[in-house]
Amino acid sequence: MKKLVLQLIFGFIVLPVSVAGTLYYLNKNGFFNISKVEVILENPPVGQEQFLKPNVDALEAALAKYKGISLWNIKLKQISREVSSQNWVEGLNIKRSWPATLSVRVRPHEVKLLFMAKNGKLVPIIKDGSFLDPIESKEAPDVALLEGETFLKKTELRKKAVDVIEQIPAEGSFSKKTISEIRYDNKEGFWMTLIKTGVQVKMGEDQVALKAARVSQVVDYLDSRQFDARVIDANLSKKVLVRLRKDP
Repeated sequence: MKKLVLQLIFGFIVLPVSVAGTLYYLNKNGFFNISKVEVILENPPVGQEQFLKPNVDALEAALAKYKGISLWNIKLKQISREVSSQNWVEGLNIKRSWPATLSVRVRPHEVKLLFMAKNGKLVPIIKDGSFLDPIESKEAPDVALLEGETFLKKTELRKKAVDVIEQIPAEGSFSKKTISEIRYDNKEGFWMTLIKTGVQVKMGEDQVALKAARVSQVVDYLDSRQFDARVIDANLSKKVLVRLRKDP
């Protein structure tokens, strides 16, 4: 019985006090002081590395002020609020990686479209139609450009443009990759310009996925016949109308 009591005293009093004392000593001597701040991207959108790298670098630089502070003493909620204030960040997870690393896992917003500002810089647009901070052209993701001042003033119209582009396939003869510009007309809806040929595609606003499939078939047909189209009007109920360059 006496042996059991001694074991309990050691397990519940002596050992915890010894561990706590060791941790306190190590902490006082800087063993847990942050020496590394790592920012890790979770599921970064494909092809947007050139956009994300400057943001990650800037965030790492901003968080460098926590180096030298003990992991025990930092306030994760405060750091979380600081990282969340970055408008390119959609979600995050922050944790202490013992003994001396602050690990910040960030889920970035995907840039869906771009808008050309008057100063020549490009403004990224995310899924809810919001603008991010302007960027240089060398940092721009490979996405379509919105054309027209109407998009500058109306967030809902930008969101509608995102909804439209999301219904268009990522690959194919008519796809996100083949579209250079998108503009909007109050009467006719969305128009798109093809990168390769400059053909104008009239899409309207509804049944975009169905119309995109039809346009893809038309583009394949025109290529096979070497027809030089000027306009592809897909904003019709059951057919697609093509105007060739020589047409009036």
